[in-house]
Amino acid sequence: MYHFFGDAPAHGDPKGLFVSEQALADQLGWLGRRGWNPLTLTEFLAALDGAPTPRRSYLFTIDDGHESAMRIAAPALAAAGVPSVLFVPSGLLGGPPSWTEDYASERLLDASELRAVAATGMEIGVHGFDHARMWDMTPDELERNTVHARRVLSDAGIVARSYAYPYGTWDGPARRAVAGSGYDAAFAVAREGGRFALDRVGVYAHDSMPTFRFKLSFPYRVVLRIAGRTWRLRHLVRDALATARPHTRVGRRVDA
Repeated sequence: MYHFFGDAPAHGDPKGLFVSEQALADQLGWLGRRGWNPLTLTEFLAALDGAPTPRRSYLFTIDDGHESAMRIAAPALAAAGVPSVLFVPSGLLGGPPSWTEDYASERLLDASELRAVAATGMEIGVHGFDHARMWDMTPDELERNTVHARRVLSDAGIVARSYAYPYGTWDGPARRAVAGSGYDAAFAVAREGGRFALDRVGVYAHDSMPTFRFKLSFPYRVVLRIAGRTWRLRHLVRDALATARPHTRVGRRVDA
């Protein structure tokens, strides 16, 4: 899972989301040399259904749809023969990432640009409608962020088969809404939950090559999944505190 590419903006990169062009090239080169097999979304979905897949296989995903995905990632991935999936908040195309002030200057791709990158082998998926956290949503909010969000892309001539939860956050109703909206799969971050909440490994600006290699190891995946469950446990504890102190809301319900 990636976000931005290239040099960080002058005002900084507080979340470490900008993976440099050189780091991306080094990572793709290492994957190729070590025999890792990039999968298309179709091949990845087939693997979920039990199709034989090489052990060292991966799906390259990008969240948010910033312009650097087109300017830097798309040509680098095409040159390396690596397909990918770009998840976009369909209600914000062409504008700034309004959900964060830290990266307000980073423009999102518009519909015509998404169609252009799709022609390079980068499939487009849904990342909600306006990047709202998929937690404690009303039925109308869930429909807006699943059914309506994909319809916006469809009206622009873009077919979206998969979904990624903004912030990696999901609860039971959100997962059921995505599954019931016709998506083929959905992706979270560390907290796994079956086909409609698949965990991913995040790649960040501060990741050295040894760190990147470790993140692809089995021990790291074990640690990542334990951390995901711990994250859920923290929210359950907050739930208990909220029940004990009903006038002070300290957490949000987890319905898995």
